[in-house]
Amino acid sequence: FKKKIQLLMNNLDKFRYSYDDPSQLNISLKKDPYEKVNDLKSNNLNQLLSTSVKVTKEIFPDINKAIENVFKRLKIENNLNFFVTANHIQTQAMCSAMPLGDSAEIILTSKLIELLNGEELESVIAHEVAHFYYQHALYPQANSSTNRVEALNLLNFSRAAEISADRIGFIGCGSLEASLRAMLKITSGLSDKYLKFNFSSYLDQLRELKEIKGDKNLLYSTHPNFLNRMQALIWFSMSNEYNNNFDTGKKGSFDLKEADEKINESIKKVIGDEVDYSNKDVVSRALMWGSINIFLSDKKFSKKEQELFKKNFGDKRTQSMLSFMKMANPKSIQVKIDNTFKEASTLLKKDKENIINELSKLVKVADGDQKSLKETINKLKTNIKL
Repeated sequence: FKKKIQLLMNNLDKFRYSYDDPSQLNISLKKDPYEKVNDLKSNNLNQLLSTSVKVTKEIFPDINKAIENVFKRLKIENNLNFFVTANHIQTQAMCSAMPLGDSAEIILTSKLIELLNGEELESVIAHEVAHFYYQHALYPQANSSTNRVEALNLLNFSRAAEISADRIGFIGCGSLEASLRAMLKITSGLSDKYLKFNFSSYLDQLRELKEIKGDKNLLYSTHPNFLNRMQALIWFSMSNEYNNNFDTGKKGSFDLKEADEKINESIKKVIGDEVDYSNKDVVSRALMWGSINIFLSDKKFSKKEQELFKKNFGDKRTQSMLSFMKMANPKSIQVKIDNTFKEASTLLKKDKENIINELSKLVKVADGDQKSLKETINKLKTNIKL
């Protein structure tokens, strides 16, 4: 059974959205999502057992059948608890999982079940199952962040997690159209009676949104816009990897890597480039103050080092830095360096590695003894949490 689970995970990993990469947050996933690392139980289970109705084939035969269909398609064991809760306003489903736990509770609202047909419900169920298998519960929440840059990066990861889960929602229900219909119904709150499922017309709305420079409020959203999600799922269905894996008889239009890049760019056209700009700004400050830390390892900022600094950061920043260093004492300079690297420690792993790699090049050309210089770069590496 463990080999079977590992084969599934390899398949799920193959389809995971590449921007949903937990290693960039220094998160180590369990090799097997069923592995129990701790005995902590969700407090939510007690509440659900007393306020909601657990899904069984005796009480909810149709819902139970939809759940069975999903796990049959995904070829995995159902180790999750499903509940229906009374809510005639919100069309919602959610996965409640303890980090490093071996199970989860998936909650479906009554409004959701009334609105969707069997196939559409399967898509939503599989989407929530994906959050458990991809171990998204391990991702830190944006509201726990220590600064704006960290919050923006965590929100970006939350949106990426939804793209991954949408793909498994599609695979779990076996129908692209059902997955797209479910998205439209959940967003509009309307049933088949009022909707015409002409998907190209909805994507015209996405083009219109991009033309007016998107909606910057979505920068602070945990989910991508539903139009982005629909487009992302369509592009996924057009990938070589999807069509080859499921023997659709169709030829893919592009590799999944290209699809992921197209999706990322499409989302940025809606939310803007603020995440990229913010990260680049922090990287730039870390490189600048890290350079100063290296150059001052011998307590001197030689003419040669000033020229190196000028080459990397320009004349204006060099003059500003020299003016600051004349007025500041060593302690205040070190505080500036420490604060800069504390902020940089919340960047993605790839950005932190880039900072250390670039600063390591300076160690070879800076004045001072190599032992002291290597100690400085190692301390910076520790401060940036690499």
